[in-house]
Amino acid sequence: MAPRAQLSQERSRQRREALLEAAVDLFVEGGSRAVTHRAVAAAAGLPAATTTYYFATIDDLLREALNHHIERWLETVGKLADLDVAGLMSLITRDTSVEFASTVLAKRTPANSTRELAVILGAARDPQLREAAVRALTTGQHLLEDFLHKAGIADAEGLAEDMVALIAGIALRRSAGVNPETEEPAKVVRALRNLIIGHLVEDETGTQMLQDLRDRGLSGRSDASP
Repeated sequence: MAPRAQLSQERSRQRREALLEAAVDLFVEGGSRAVTHRAVAAAAGLPAATTTYYFATIDDLLREALNHHIERWLETVGKLADLDVAGLMSLITRDTSVEFASTVLAKRTPANSTRELAVILGAARDPQLREAAVRALTTGQHLLEDFLHKAGIADAEGLAEDMVALIAGIALRRSAGVNPETEEPAKVVRALRNLIIGHLVEDETGTQMLQDLRDRGLSGRSDASP
């Protein structure tokens, strides 16, 4: 049987964790104004005075809640470093890529996207948490960069940066409910494949392709002109 002191510490940890989770939930739903001592305690199912026992001010509580959420998210992202490059490269075909994207998106719902975007943006607005927000974005980018480098991609850093920007845009669209869920995996794969293929094309080749496209467009307008 655990000593009474250990039980008390565990109960205290669970209460503090519940307050942090409740603060994040309220922040995502209604912004910082929704995060009050009374509201957080009620959402956590704890007495009203509990928040002031653990946190001196509501700002301290909110900062700790956002930072705590980011740290947990970073732990999840960090586990991706163990992914097998050869295995993931088997996803090079469109069908297998869509199947993989469907599995990932099923686990990362629009609600997840909304929550993470709200937390990172909220942290970015706070000078004391801005570093944590930047770390949340750059950690994923560095993992992608390492994977792309191992896969033999030239300019892995540039491609990783663009992929993070694209993924953030996808998360925003999912949060806003733009894409029907049945079409979403295929659209995500299309966007990522186009981005990667664009990076694989040499600058001179890409410039020539754009020039040819421009010339065809001008030619088409000319033919249509009276």
